[in-house]
Amino acid sequence: MNAAQIYAPTDYHKYDKCFTIAKVLLVLAPFVALAYLNLFTMSSNISLMLQQNPQITLTFLIAMAGPFTAYLLSFAQKHYYEGDAAYMMSYLSLLLAAELLLRNGMYIFIVACLMFLVYRQTGMSPFAALGKKWKEHFFRELSGCIVLIVFGIFCLFVSLRLGM
Repeated sequence: MNAAQIYAPTDYHKYDKCFTIAKVLLVLAPFVALAYLNLFTMSSNISLMLQQNPQITLTFLIAMAGPFTAYLLSFAQKHYYEGDAAYMMSYLSLLLAAELLLRNGMYIFIVACLMFLVYRQTGMSPFAALGKKWKEHFFRELSGCIVLIVFGIFCLFVSLRLGM
């Protein structure tokens, strides 16, 4: 084996555009939901509509999870730049679980694509990353995702009760 095969440094900034696009889409989601509500209410009072219709309120709450997801993604990206691929893959795995609970197709697609890119670049599977992080302060390091998962469970329960 030559030296290039033994040591191949990873350029963690290779997919910066993809991460930036994902974060912008996640941050813009509440504004899109607000615009949708404006069209839906036909210029009536949005706060009154949110109080009267719990389905619209739940949809808006789920859209509001987007900026928090973008914040968590940027936090994990800092660790990724430091060379901790297990941290990034663990974060993305838990974010995917949270987005599956929220049942938001756009967020699921975004997080799944980012997971694929990180897997393609590092070769670390989600299960291996979670197993590695489980041994290294799992709840302390991944607490933001756990909060999002708890929020996702709450929203799933409410949506099932509403028949959505």
